[in-house]
Amino acid sequence: MHAAVLLGAVIVLGLIVADWRAFSRTAPAVVTYGVAVERRQEPLAVRRGLFDADGLLKLPRGRARLFPEQRAILLEPDLKQFGVALRTAWPLNGFVHYAEGEESAPATLTKRMPWSSVLLTALWFLTVAGGTLVYVVSYAMAGGLSSAGGAFLAVALSGLGLLVCLFGLLIVVVAYRLENKRLMALYEEFKAAL
Repeated sequence: MHAAVLLGAVIVLGLIVADWRAFSRTAPAVVTYGVAVERRQEPLAVRRGLFDADGLLKLPRGRARLFPEQRAILLEPDLKQFGVALRTAWPLNGFVHYAEGEESAPATLTKRMPWSSVLLTALWFLTVAGGTLVYVVSYAMAGGLSSAGGAFLAVALSGLGLLVCLFGLLIVVVAYRLENKRLMALYEEFKAAL
């Protein structure tokens, strides 16, 4: 039994590491990898002449990497330039998808997050919310609500489960805003460079 749990934990950890490595690579396939969490469209004039021979454009707090076959540009923030070398559990990649050959055409900024971050976050919220609900229902079916003290305990445990969910939601929102702030600062630098 312990060997199966250990093997399962190793497999899950290996899948998470593989997902993050696939999300962090700089190959053309990364353009469509991950869960799209936001899209923003505005007219931009993307000129390939701004990029060097390797397809890079240096920006003050990162760089932009051109993928001409996919007509996409990966925005790569340099975390040290933002004062913190910390990456949260919910990292974002930003891709600018542009139309070729036009002076100022609609371009779309797509923000993507790794699959493992989204799935594990959803699983965590479902576990906490579902576990709280299952406990309260089973407690009520066992007669725990028959006394005032039992009803108070059920309300207190439900409130505790709700607080845990709210605290988790707060962490996810703060981490997303931090990653989004870095990415949007780099996006503004990219627009200024154009």
